[in-house]
Amino acid sequence: MDRLRNSIAASLFIVAAAGVARVAAQSNGQPGAFLFYGVGGRALAMGGAYYAISDDATAAYWNPAGLANLQRKELSTMQATLFAQTKLTYFSYAHPLKGGSTFALSMTQLASAGFEQVDVAFNPATQEPSAITTGGSFSDQQQALGISWGKNVTETVAFGASIKQVTRKLGGSSDNFKTLDLGTLKSMGPYRLGLGLQNAFSQRTGDTDDKLPVVLKVGNSVRLFKERLTLGLDVNKPLTGSMDLRFGGEYWIARWFAFRFGLMGLPGIQETDFGFGLNFRSFGIDVAQGIHDLGSSTRISFNLKFGQSKGDRSSVQVKGALKQGFDAFQEGNFALAAQKFNQALDAQPNNKQVQAMVARLLTVTSFVSSAMGGEESQTFVRKGVISYVDGRDLRGAVNALRYAYNKNPKDEKLLGLLNMVEKEAGVAEMTRRLDGPEQFTWVDQKIYDARQSVYDGKYDAAVRRAQDVLDLEPNNVIALEIMGSAFYMMEQKDKAVAVWKRALEIDPTNRAIREFLDTMK
Repeated sequence: MDRLRNSIAASLFIVAAAGVARVAAQSNGQPGAFLFYGVGGRALAMGGAYYAISDDATAAYWNPAGLANLQRKELSTMQATLFAQTKLTYFSYAHPLKGGSTFALSMTQLASAGFEQVDVAFNPATQEPSAITTGGSFSDQQQALGISWGKNVTETVAFGASIKQVTRKLGGSSDNFKTLDLGTLKSMGPYRLGLGLQNAFSQRTGDTDDKLPVVLKVGNSVRLFKERLTLGLDVNKPLTGSMDLRFGGEYWIARWFAFRFGLMGLPGIQETDFGFGLNFRSFGIDVAQGIHDLGSSTRISFNLKFGQSKGDRSSVQVKGALKQGFDAFQEGNFALAAQKFNQALDAQPNNKQVQAMVARLLTVTSFVSSAMGGEESQTFVRKGVISYVDGRDLRGAVNALRYAYNKNPKDEKLLGLLNMVEKEAGVAEMTRRLDGPEQFTWVDQKIYDARQSVYDGKYDAAVRRAQDVLDLEPNNVIALEIMGSAFYMMEQKDKAVAVWKRALEIDPTNRAIREFLDTMK
């Protein structure tokens, strides 16, 4: 008897609640239909074609991947009276985090009240109604509480997810669903593509055997005329229902005023929409008017942005972390520098400059973890690492590390770091482990190699090796003497004379060079 009474009450409710019935039409009458209607005056004025736009706090309802676009904290709310005693309420709060993620809390509620409950008594013998009496009133309430997350996984791709608790109460009957929505956004210049699944996973408890439908969502949007005009086209396809199309647009006539239009439920138009939006710095008002077979509905929503923007906050964090990282470099504490650079990268995950610096630093620490102290070799290691990680003076990094290796030729790890930097800088001849006596330095090795190159007739190599020495010791007379000899043998006598004269300026007592010059007069 209770089951029959509830069944009759539900039937009367469906007939009476025209607003709920129209919402259900959006999803072919399937359970959870109130989650298909749409929220936000802006989105609804555009016919609900909002899946690939989703750039405000209502993204928690439409496409959670869109939360990644939010720069500041946002609060959005909407109250809409669909029909007498039938109200749709929405609330969401979105909070961007320093790591690039944005979380949102949201509530969507459809409530109808004042429906008469009818009790029917049956004759047990004939199974026919013997008495029909009214039993007060009942209400219908459907609510979804959700927590959503969105983040940019690359510069052009964002991913998001929403977990919702859906509760339905009709008279004395109720059920609950736990659901998971997944969404993505891909930006390609002015065009954006959104793909996702609504109710990708759901779990039910309660009095019914209903199942929430899995819905495939595809959204398209394009921004034109310097982003003053935005057009959207969405396709929603329940796996167990027919396809639903939505189209809409938005045109910003002024910075503070936008006009909007849309069609909901193509090709069989279920609703024609239009509306406008007003923006006053951090506060916005959006109004949507929907016209359909049952009349019209007005929806008004409010949006508030507050707090420091994610971009400003991350810029401050990046600058602070980078400064601390470079301070750590000055001290030779590369491990601390790596930690600070990673903090900067957490604040701005798509900052290519910081990405390159972190990659270089990790390479450095694989060879040399620290270079702390006042020794000359340690000082030049620090100087070379700073130049290398900064990335703008690789040749300077090579010279500094060569000088450090010249002071400490037994450091195999330093040699490995030097070779790696030389390779990236495009150095023609890599520094090698010293072959001479133990007291040999890197400069000694280069002088030896340069002189041997002259003996072997490899004059280009002799000039190059002598120049490597002069990069570190510009006043090295032996290197100048060898370079001059190489130029002379290459019949570039003007260059030879210039180099030898430079050597005599440094060491006027050098008889060998003076004799060379005298023979050329």
